[in-house]
This record gives sequence, C-alpha cells and structure tokens, in this order.
Amino acid sequence: GKPACRGDDDREAVAVGKLTDEAFEAVLREKAEPILAAWKRRILEEGLLEPRALYGYLPVQARGDALRVFAPDRKTLLATLALPRQDAGRRLCVADFFEPEAPGRFDVLALQVVTLGNRAAELASELYRSDQYADYFLFHGLATELTEAFAEHLHARVRRELGIHGKDAAQLRQLFSQGYQGSRYSFGYPACPDLEGNATLLDLLDGSRIGVSITDQFQMDPEYTTSALIAWHPQARYFSV
Repeated sequence: GKPACRGDDDREAVAVGKLTDEAFEAVLREKAEPILAAWKRRILEEGLLEPRALYGYLPVQARGDALRVFAPDRKTLLATLALPRQDAGRRLCVADFFEPEAPGRFDVLALQVVTLGNRAAELASELYRSDQYADYFLFHGLATELTEAFAEHLHARVRRELGIHGKDAAQLRQLFSQGYQGSRYSFGYPACPDLEGNATLLDLLDGSRIGVSITDQFQMDPEYTTSALIAWHPQARYFSV
C-alpha cells in the first residue's frame, strides 16, 4: 500500500545530484518552481484543500511519567496520558516539562489537531491507484509539508495566547527549527512513539468536529492530519526515547 503521512521520509525533491550553488539555483528556478506553481494553481482551482483545526487548553498535573488531564473545573479527571522515559542519558520524559502533582496546583496543557481534509487524501489515493507515481509523490510531499506548516502556524497562535511568543525567532527558517519557547510533541514520533495517545488526544478535543477520526491502528484519518500536545516550559525540546 502507499505510505502514510509520516514526515521527513516523505519529503520529496527534484533530483539534483552534486551541483554547484549556481547550478542548484538554476534547477530550482527552471524545474522545481514551475512544478510547484502548477500544483498551487491546481490546488486553488480545484479546491483540493479543506484546512480545519482544533486547539484548546486544559489544566494538567504531572504524576511520575504521566500527565493527568482535567476538565476546566479542575476537579474532573478527563484522561491520563502515559508517556515513556529515556532509559539512558538525561532520562527525559515529556511529563517532566509540566507542574508536578500537588494540591491546588495545575499547569496548562495545550492540545491541537490540524487537517487538510478529505479531498487531499482522496486525490493522493487516486494518483497512486492510477499509477501516476510522479504526480503522487509530488502532491504527497507538498501535502505533507503543508500539513506541517499548518501545525506550525497554529502552534504560533498558541504561543501568542500563552504569552511566550516573545521568544520566537525572527527568521521563518529558525522557527521551523524550534526557534521558540517550548515544544510540540506528536504521538508516533521519537519523544512519544506510542500511537495510542492519538485516540486520547482526539477524544479530548473531539476531533469529529472537524471530520478527524482514528483508525484501528491509531492513525488519524484523513491522511494529511497531525496532532500534538504542547509544553510551554523553556527547557522543553525534542528528544528520543
């Protein structure tokens, strides 16, 4: 079957081999940019993107290697997210970046989910089934990048609302390299590789409101969808368990 939307491994590029900077720029200008422009026109003309998002804030307490997520009343326990800890090195766990459990003390957990909608996923499947592999890989790569950019855009809004946006880098390229305070953690990735967390996160946000559901393998559907929990702690960074 065709690969799912999984991030770096899916990011396609025009093959360039070993080129000088000038030759590389020429390839971008003469080959890559016209292809990108054509796909942008098609996406807009055919309405292939139906971007929708959900995000919210909930009281949270850390208990060991788990996050206890509460309703806004701070009394009703909604979910417990078990998170893995590194078995060597700094022995980090995502739960470390939240306020430890104590009577009357709560931290803020931000949650988000973004999707490009069904039409993008349907086109990717159609291209693949009809053996249009070049178009499939180009569109799939573009849709994957757009999903990640959408997640970054929403995360920037969350940082503004949390009042920590003053640490945002001035350059866009730096923002895509964690040039900001805190971190965004997605289930299925190195810091929390267990996909089952997706089900809990979607339940907390009620992903059905934007047409997002969970499969039996705990993948999100439609394909070009990503979710995350957000830690605002200054020391929160990406790591692998």
